[in-house]
Amino acid sequence: MVSAGKLCVALFLFLIFSCQDEDPTPPQYLLEEGLTSFSFLKEDNSSLTEDVNAVISGTRIKLNLPPGVTKGSLVASFSTKSKGTKVFIGELEQTSRTNVNDFSSDIIYKAVSEDGKRYSYHVEINPVTEAIDEALEALRQRYKVPGMSVAITRNGKIVFSKGYGYADKTTGDLVNNQSMFRVASLSKPVTHAAILKLVQDGKLSLSDKVFGAGGILGGTYPSPPAKSAIGQITVRNLIDHTAGWANNPNDPMFGDYSFTAEKIIENQILHRPLDYKPGTTFFYSNIGYCILGRVIEKVTGKKYSDFVKEEILMPAGVSGMRIAGSTHRQRAKDEVVYYQNEFDPYSYNMARMDSHGGWIATAEDLAHFMAVIDRNPGEPDLIDSGLLRTGYFGYTNWTHYGSMAGTTSVITRLNDEYSFVVLANTRVNDSPHQLADDINVTLSSIIVSGQILTIQELSANSVN
Repeated sequence: MVSAGKLCVALFLFLIFSCQDEDPTPPQYLLEEGLTSFSFLKEDNSSLTEDVNAVISGTRIKLNLPPGVTKGSLVASFSTKSKGTKVFIGELEQTSRTNVNDFSSDIIYKAVSEDGKRYSYHVEINPVTEAIDEALEALRQRYKVPGMSVAITRNGKIVFSKGYGYADKTTGDLVNNQSMFRVASLSKPVTHAAILKLVQDGKLSLSDKVFGAGGILGGTYPSPPAKSAIGQITVRNLIDHTAGWANNPNDPMFGDYSFTAEKIIENQILHRPLDYKPGTTFFYSNIGYCILGRVIEKVTGKKYSDFVKEEILMPAGVSGMRIAGSTHRQRAKDEVVYYQNEFDPYSYNMARMDSHGGWIATAEDLAHFMAVIDRNPGEPDLIDSGLLRTGYFGYTNWTHYGSMAGTTSVITRLNDEYSFVVLANTRVNDSPHQLADDINVTLSSIIVSGQILTIQELSANSVN
């Protein structure tokens, strides 16, 4: 039998290594060439009794409003280095001392000079998360990460969400709360939850066999070779990474990208004998979760992503998650650009990675997903608490990592109160889990030590 493991489980997806020596900051121009001043003037804002002037520091515009001033309707005064520079929020051009905007949510100003250079700035009002900001910016600089996004929940509610750095270094676009990232192996907890939902609904059992006569996929794929134990693999084995295959000589999911998932599974059954008896040995398996995706499709008669959206994501309040495109041209709206030297992040076949590594999401999306599987009574779970104790979902604290060229991702159930998600658009290639480890340890320490600030302050800055 396989032991339950440690209380904190870190699962790593190791893909092809490559160098890591990119500068996280766009080198082509200075931010000081864009906005040179930013204020809220009492003459333009009746709720103010005095002018409030900002400090512009790098990509951040920081202001402190007096208590009682609403952030939902304010007029900004600003100036630019060049008179010909235009200023935008999204696609809407802004005029100093004219436009009324809601500053209670994440706002990014973009200054565009006459020669097409862009300068982007986050507006931060009454910033109260210095510990997180300083720690994550330090990590971003240390590991030369272009951009990252973080979301923290307390008792199932998002209490902090913020972007750091660049979504696109070429255009200077900044990461914000709507920025979408490939999440790599954070797709596996999503698939895990979908399987548990089917068990809860009586559509399958964790003890069901997958291949061979009577198996869920027995009529879809060839029968295993004689004397093979492949026919003994159960749904539970696939969830727990104990099906019996090792990634020797290689991970089959990252071989010939012209192969479909179905072709890879067929080859696995016919030509790759098990290395271990099913249920006896943990060996991290991408193909195991690829097979679970096909189990979901067989049982439901629906496309894997459609079932997950309908039964897991939509009930969690998540509408934007989708399977990633493979190429730069196939990027979704608000999707970041991925950066990696020596290995092209846009060379993967993302469609066939769907159930083990194919999703894109915002940090908030995954935080909302966590809230419906975390066994915290603050938000009702989608799945019975007994089933949610299956595998690492049942641990007091657990962590899952995702890693692929151009992507680092972390989701952590820290304790019965806090969870968090961090997504980044690069990875450290000579040690793919190093950045994720440091993010996880750093953010966990800040939260546990109380540096994060009081919940009353967090709630005042809540993004829900």
